[in-house]
Amino acid sequence: MKNRRAFVKTSAAGIVGSLLVSLPELSLATESNKNGIVKNPDEGETYWVRENTPITFKVSKSADGIDSISICTEEMMPGSAIPIHKHLYNDEIFFFHKGSGSFILDEKEFPVSEGSTAFVPKGVWHGLKNTGNELMILAFSFSPAGFEDFFKAIGTPKDTPFRAKPQEEINLLAKKYGMVFK
Repeated sequence: MKNRRAFVKTSAAGIVGSLLVSLPELSLATESNKNGIVKNPDEGETYWVRENTPITFKVSKSADGIDSISICTEEMMPGSAIPIHKHLYNDEIFFFHKGSGSFILDEKEFPVSEGSTAFVPKGVWHGLKNTGNELMILAFSFSPAGFEDFFKAIGTPKDTPFRAKPQEEINLLAKKYGMVFK
């Protein structure tokens, strides 16, 4: 019994030691952001994804070299909605800063308001509607990063007039980025 306990302790110490030595290799930050990043409210790339709906990239794979997570903000006018969809490759987290609405998660509908959060694992249907009478402001995040490029592909840069893409093109881009509409 004593030999077995000593073996387990020695093995566990060896495994933990190996992991600690490997941790620098496991980091998902690149040389350009290994110390982190800070962006103020007026910083980040902004694209119009629908008329009157800007999305700003606060942390993104393409701009910041971060593979593990992306963070975006969005402003939704009253009555606007994100259609029910699912992501095949990304988990998504929402944090609601202002406004109120209805969040669809799988087959259930949940009221959301300032301070609400929602976690959506990859492969789960979800959607959102601003049911309130004020602007809804939310932050959302994808893990791993990369899906935020879908919004660049369908969107129009902030300093140019909004130009909607045909639905067929949006559907092809959604497929490319692993998104399926219900």
